[in-house]
Amino acid sequence: MAGKYAKPTLVMNIERKWFAAILAQPREKNVEYRSLSDYWLRRLENVGDAPFRLRLLNGMQPPVPEATVLVTKVVKNRKADEIEFHLGKVIEIKHWDRKRKRPRR
Repeated sequence: MAGKYAKPTLVMNIERKWFAAILAQPREKNVEYRSLSDYWLRRLENVGDAPFRLRLLNGMQPPVPEATVLVTKVVKNRKADEIEFHLGKVIEIKHWDRKRKRPRR
């Protein structure tokens, strides 16, 4: 975390179709879901309350397409047994062609 007032960052991997939907203009996906598990609850404790940055990685082989998005709200949906990450502004995009919806090489 850089600087006194910088927001913490949570990192997660994401499938290509959902990654593309989040970065589409206009946006096709505004909420990212994860299971309501101890693993994700511990990770949420580390970043604290929203807003915080969410770094999305698509793939393992460099250069990995990645995007940093602001999470504006987190909802723990116990009925659906999932966590909802409500996505705000896209802060940064690397190695991704938004027009073609595919990695930039």
